Amino acid sequence: MHKLAAIILVVGFALSSVVFVLAPEDVEPSGTYVIATGNSKSYLNQLERIGGKSAVVAAEFSEWFDGLWHGRQLAGTLAVLTIGAALACMAAARLLPPDD
Repeated sequence: MHKLAAIILVVGFALSSVVFVLAPEDVEPSGTYVIATGNSKSYLNQLERIGGKSAVVAAEFSEWFDGLWHGRQLAGTLAVLTIGAALACMAAARLLPPDD
């Protein structure tokens, strides 16, 4: 399992590096609505009036989360997911009985 964790780290960081180098610096998510292209005051005011403060927080969270999957942010997301997968693999290895 430790070898698998090392392979996950090497492949994940290599892929993350390639994405970082090849991705454009600032990319807008392609699935955004025209009305929600930014956090303009009028948009946030209307959103708060219709759905309350929780709608504004949810919209901001959604915009942040969508941004994690585009451009250079994707490289960071892949690096964090790689570390998480390797740590999960190491934790699973500790639960298994030792090989003698």
